[in-house]
Amino acid sequence: MSLMWSYTCSVGIEAMDDQHAALMDALNELLAALSHGADQQTVSGCMAHLTTLTEQHFASEERLMERYEFPGLEGHRLEHRALLERLYEWQGKRPVAGYLSSRLEELRSWFHSHTEGADREYGPWMRERGVR
Repeated sequence: MSLMWSYTCSVGIEAMDDQHAALMDALNELLAALSHGADQQTVSGCMAHLTTLTEQHFASEERLMERYEFPGLEGHRLEHRALLERLYEWQGKRPVAGYLSSRLEELRSWFHSHTEGADREYGPWMRERGVR
């Protein structure tokens, strides 16, 4: 049930790949907490950690795209905003553990489709401009 790092998750930019791995770890922590019946406080803490890392990663990724004038920035930014809105909504639900259990597949699917789709589009663009 947990997410595993694979080549398809790599965008070829070390800092972004490291951040994706950290996000995957945070999502796996949340999955583990839910599957082991962790208390509300623990689940809320995992969710808050995941949300904070997501905010930081999206800001970092968007700054990189701005700096190198990636043409797909606006579409990428919209995808980021849509996920953040869902995360904020989910954090506000009570009990968060019960609510999240029904949303985990959506979150897991989003992570894979975004990193293996939209994120892989900017990797070659950045590498052509010397970003490693």
